[in-house]
Amino acid sequence: MTAVHEGRSRTCPFLATSSLRLCMLALACQLVALPARAERPVRSLLEIRHEALVVQRWDNSCGAAALATVLRYYKGVPTDEEAVARGMLRQTDPLRVRVRGGFSLLDMQRYLARIGLQGDGYARMTLADLAQRVPMIVPITLNGYPHFVVVRRVAATGVNIGDPSFGNYELDQSVFAAQWKGVGFDIQ
Repeated sequence: MTAVHEGRSRTCPFLATSSLRLCMLALACQLVALPARAERPVRSLLEIRHEALVVQRWDNSCGAAALATVLRYYKGVPTDEEAVARGMLRQTDPLRVRVRGGFSLLDMQRYLARIGLQGDGYARMTLADLAQRVPMIVPITLNGYPHFVVVRRVAATGVNIGDPSFGNYELDQSVFAAQWKGVGFDIQ
């Protein structure tokens, strides 16, 4: 390869021989022709954040989405948020759900009984109790509003949360404890 600089021509020392130029050209052609391969599929951050989680589609359906998440991914019941929401609405007053701002643990318990499962609520739980019973649906207060999330794991590093409105994340135990009132809902 020859380069022109200030009116003079110079030969690139790395590509001085024609055989080396041919090798470089052949290598470049092979690199262009190679298909791109990855050892595992590439996933977006959104896919990672929503992994094994039913994301809520409506403002007040976090309870239905959290229940659908546990049923689908932990209990093997093929369901989705809409089916759970419709099932819970069949046995409660829709106006009450709207005024209350969503479903209650009692709505979830009645729905589970209707499909042949049992749901139990627990009060005055500690983080150690929660760690023994995960996954659990827990009500938290998020930005001043009641919200249901799925607690997947409690570890020394934090609490792993499946949040139907946002996705998967981990909270420091003290931050989680400030949002949680010690209530949990377990599905058998």
